[in-house]
Amino acid sequence: MHRNHVYVFDVASARPALLDDLDVVRTALTGLVADAGLHPVGSDAVHRFAPQGLSVAILLAESHVAVHTWPEHGTAYVTLTTCRRPPAGFVERTRAALADAWHGTVLARTMADA
Repeated sequence: MHRNHVYVFDVASARPALLDDLDVVRTALTGLVADAGLHPVGSDAVHRFAPQGLSVAILLAESHVAVHTWPEHGTAYVTLTTCRRPPAGFVERTRAALADAWHGTVLARTMADA
């Protein structure tokens, strides 16, 4: 039986304009997927909230990754659920990449074998 590995990245104090920029948000997610060695299938699911905020999900052969942003609070919530364990250093690299992309602080949690 395959078990799920769940990674959660809580973003705070980020630049609101970056959290509301679909290209910036999508690039951050696709970078995470590539670094984890995972495989997107199909198109992204995107919802833009009014007046601001995004939800983006990428369906993967190995499960999914999603982000929800709240630009008005400078926060975002990224989750990766996968049946494959990403390579060593993935959590720290992703934490740093998201902090750099959105100019915020990122806390990471791992819920392996959920």
